[in-house]
Amino acid sequence: MKKLFLIPLIICFISCQSSQNEGKENTETTQNKEDKNATNLINDPRSPNPSSELAVLMRDMWEYADTLKNEIADSTSNNALPNYQTRFKEIHAAIPTDKHTKSPAFDAMTKVMLQKLENVYQNAAENKEQNEQVEGFNLLIKSCLQCHEQQCPGPISKISKLIIKK
Repeated sequence: MKKLFLIPLIICFISCQSSQNEGKENTETTQNKEDKNATNLINDPRSPNPSSELAVLMRDMWEYADTLKNEIADSTSNNALPNYQTRFKEIHAAIPTDKHTKSPAFDAMTKVMLQKLENVYQNAAENKEQNEQVEGFNLLIKSCLQCHEQQCPGPISKISKLIIKK
């Protein structure tokens, strides 16, 4: 009787051990895949998870646009815009979270966005009226929204808040 009880117990013990080993192998395989995908990720304090170069650059651009918004909306700022960030021109080279994000449409839209950003600075340099500067800034933000409607809709509500209400 003891032998009959002991045999199923041994079989159960052996099968549990092999399940644990398979679980370890699956965990290690998953970890290796994550490590390979994480090679281009950056720890960004603004996000709980590591982010791609493009995501970090986009967050920097949002913060920059928020500063621009405040300066342009303030009629007493005398066109004192923050320094132009040439690093934003590197948007074409930044590695995205999803490699399919980079497309001919993405490249075309980023060129439009960069031109709109230059127009904002041109308007300030020419001491254009505030309403023209607001319109130029809003065109910049609308170019961001148009791209995000097609490429990555997640931050649309946050970007929309950058529009200066007239």
